[in-house]
Amino acid sequence: MKFKILGKSFELRSSSGSLPALSNDSAWMAYLQGRQMPMDASTAIKVAAVLRCCDVVSKTMAALPLKLLTRTESGDKQPSDDPLAGMIGQIPNKYTTAYSFWHMYIFNLMLTPGAYAKIERDKNGFIVGLWNIPTANVKAHSNVENGEPYIDVWANGAYYERLRYGEYMFTPGLLFGSSTSPVDPIKLAGDVLGLSTSLNSFAKDFFENGSNLGGFIEYDEAVGDTAYKNFKESWNKTYKGVTNQHKWAFLESGFKVHQLTQQLKESQALESREFQVLEVCRVMGVPPHKVFDLKRASFNNIEQSNIEYVQETISPMSVRIEQTINKDLLSERQRLNTFSKFMVNGLLRGDIAARTAYYNTMKQNGVFSTNRILDLEDMNRVSKEEGGDVLLVNGNMISLANAEKNLPKSMQTLSAPVIKK
Repeated sequence: MKFKILGKSFELRSSSGSLPALSNDSAWMAYLQGRQMPMDASTAIKVAAVLRCCDVVSKTMAALPLKLLTRTESGDKQPSDDPLAGMIGQIPNKYTTAYSFWHMYIFNLMLTPGAYAKIERDKNGFIVGLWNIPTANVKAHSNVENGEPYIDVWANGAYYERLRYGEYMFTPGLLFGSSTSPVDPIKLAGDVLGLSTSLNSFAKDFFENGSNLGGFIEYDEAVGDTAYKNFKESWNKTYKGVTNQHKWAFLESGFKVHQLTQQLKESQALESREFQVLEVCRVMGVPPHKVFDLKRASFNNIEQSNIEYVQETISPMSVRIEQTINKDLLSERQRLNTFSKFMVNGLLRGDIAARTAYYNTMKQNGVFSTNRILDLEDMNRVSKEEGGDVLLVNGNMISLANAEKNLPKSMQTLSAPVIKK
């Protein structure tokens, strides 16, 4: 590659003898020209910030306890005889744990227009298993006569099976222009993710193509191939390698050494790449510190950021999945008093001092029993005989049922005055 500086021409050659590809870098040109690279889920997941956003949300959701609860007069309780409770919270099918199932399900939901799972039923119609279906393998349709949805499942490029409504679970993504066809989030954010991909490709190609030059040697006259070869071999033998660092170079008349001091920010477009991480976080709805971007994080705001993460990312995702379970896995009769629930309280715990103060206040005001506090801390319960379920009030810590008995007799007989008309 020939250059002209201050009226003098010179040529750069890479160590392999070929010209380094600087000006024809496709990724960098795409970035400069604003051309959008083709984006889909398989491409977007190669962007580190996208991978981390999807992974942290899906892992958080998969690790949360998921329970099937029944409303009773004494509160919400988990039924002990419903096999669906074990399927959604422990073992969806004989090959998969609940963690793996929900991790994949939510990962698909974040990268595609929606997430699917096959519902396996026995001959009596009872659910006996749940199986993930990659969204890329699904083609959604609707019956032209009654509008009922159904899906065709493909595997390895071949048609596999058709599932009717009630034979699969489906959580849609963003519904914007249609009430039945969700928007593809990757296409919606194509400009942001396409730029991130271009910048990543440029940084990768920059170093792979040998463009990170340490300097160049200038000679005013043309150098033949034989002379160039001899000079290169002599130079590498004398100055190449760790042991030859910082040596002085002795050159014959006409040769000049120039060092290139390329800044990393310029070579990798580092500032642009850092900004794209923040942009991806905005699109995915994940706080930057969850993708290890800690420039704006501090001891004062990290706890509040975690609370916002639960409130604005995890809680809405929990409601989406809970309502899908209630819609697709419960019968109309079950939905009258049964529902699913992700236990997110554990994510909102503060430090030990804050939790102790909170529990003390709730217990002394008769809101939490000892067992309620132990449940929130994932600790073993106290037996009923030892007062584990008794509600206490401040003062002498007496039960609510006995509070009136301990009042003075004059207060026990007090009644509201009767207003005569």
